[in-house]
Amino acid sequence: MRRSKVLEKIRSGKVARICNIGHYLPYAPMQAALAGYDGVWIDGEHRAWDHREAQAMIAFHHIADIDCLWRPPTLEKTGLYRLLEDGAAGVIIPHVSTPEKAAAIVEATKFPPIGDRGFDGVGLDCGLRFQSFEYTEDCNRETSVSVQLETSQALENADAIAAVEGVDVLFIGPGDMSLRLGCSPAAGDPKMLEAQRKVARAAADHGKVWGRPVGSKEDLEVILELGARFVILGGEFTWIMSGMAAAGAILNEVLGED
Repeated sequence: MRRSKVLEKIRSGKVARICNIGHYLPYAPMQAALAGYDGVWIDGEHRAWDHREAQAMIAFHHIADIDCLWRPPTLEKTGLYRLLEDGAAGVIIPHVSTPEKAAAIVEATKFPPIGDRGFDGVGLDCGLRFQSFEYTEDCNRETSVSVQLETSQALENADAIAAVEGVDVLFIGPGDMSLRLGCSPAAGDPKMLEAQRKVARAAADHGKVWGRPVGSKEDLEVILELGARFVILGGEFTWIMSGMAAAGAILNEVLGED
């Protein structure tokens, strides 16, 4: 099966570069790959996706040879591992606040002996041709599981969540976390800094990695200093808004309009 570029970066001690999209943009995986990203985080939590759109979008990632990391709208077991059968390189699960929930995610997305994922063996994840049970070892090795810590309860349980076998990444959701902590989502905010340090310690103690989305060079430098190696910077809304703003500024300048 295809090797995960995100996991390869992480296992080599480097920083995995990830961007984000939430809509059916067939060109986005190739453009992200050309820009040097290792993976694209697809948001299915807050954005609606038809299942056939999802299948096609994952296939475009395979063409571009870039990881497709899907954040699904469901915790249904078959719904999670069907994304992996369709070729997703990993899942990003929102609102994981307990080790029990983290363990349930691993159970749904990893094959025995780590989890209890159902066996199909003919999906895009194995080249659309029948594979023996040996391919399950490849899937367990090359499929990433990222759990989002977004609440005070998740921070309290960070160490226990990090200890769950099969969890690869502790992912801070800065929007929800800051809402609950009563602070700014900026990486340098004192309350957010404290939360990030706690998650970073938990990840380090259990041989896992951590990360979060950032929107500026300053925030990126803060989390890298804290050891983050799963970094989300850039996405469709940023690209579209900045591109339109730049084009609009050129039109204003040339046309002499404000």
